[in-house]
Amino acid sequence: MNTFTMAPCLGALLLLAATGAQAGSSWSFTTTGTQTNAGSFGNTRSYDANSGGGNVTISAWSNTKNSTTSTSAYIESAYLGIYTGGLGVTNRDGATSAGDTYEGTITNSTAPGHTMDNELRYDSMLFDFGSSAKLNSVTVGWWYTDSDLTVLAYTGTGTPTFTSANQSYSSLLSSGWSVVKANAGTTGTANYSNVGQGAAQSTNSSTYAPVAVNDLNISARYWLVGALNTLVQALPSGATVNAGNDYVKIAAVSATYATPEPSGAVLVGGALAGMYMLRRRQNG
Repeated sequence: MNTFTMAPCLGALLLLAATGAQAGSSWSFTTTGTQTNAGSFGNTRSYDANSGGGNVTISAWSNTKNSTTSTSAYIESAYLGIYTGGLGVTNRDGATSAGDTYEGTITNSTAPGHTMDNELRYDSMLFDFGSSAKLNSVTVGWWYTDSDLTVLAYTGTGTPTFTSANQSYSSLLSSGWSVVKANAGTTGTANYSNVGQGAAQSTNSSTYAPVAVNDLNISARYWLVGALNTLVQALPSGATVNAGNDYVKIAAVSATYATPEPSGAVLVGGALAGMYMLRRRQNG
């Protein structure tokens, strides 16, 4: 093998080593998953991918701490339940107003209180993919009244601060969280309108369909998906989405990992050594 034929081979190997394998993965939330702190507020559920690879850990959050007023309350852990139609959230409020009468205790599973909703409080799910990933789509299963979502990516350092310190939804965009929607339009760059593709209150999973999110192709380990949240970002003038009455369950998500190739350096080194020995033999 001469220098001219060796060069393209070496270039290809270097490209292979430098480029991570892009792995598309999807997760379906139709089972309990691997649960920690089961039966309590602050539980988590972990799921292995149904296709592709990777594991995602999900926890539930709502602004129920420190105040009875949603606008000034802090975010604290809620209960993440699995129900017909997907994952839902039960927060700690349990107010006497319509809707939240079905929250406050995890044993109360009366609809729509166990959905991720924005009735008095704002519920969210935190998705931890373990490493950097591009969230591609979200599938809403069962929904009621409306199905608008707020989607954020954590582009800060370390872990999200609200998991260990007092923080409100209104400060997220100044605390490491980023919007992922390219065009504000009439929904705002944090919000996706009418994500529920199946019929309202349907338990027929064959009607559920993924909706693309993350227009900006942002990669992040942590993603926050919640019922439409105007504390995070106010709706623009002339908005066509409603500011409340969204009740949804999340049936599935998909994401793409940028997976480094750990054996790339070894591969190149071995290939170079082999080429060197072959050239010696040919020139000997």
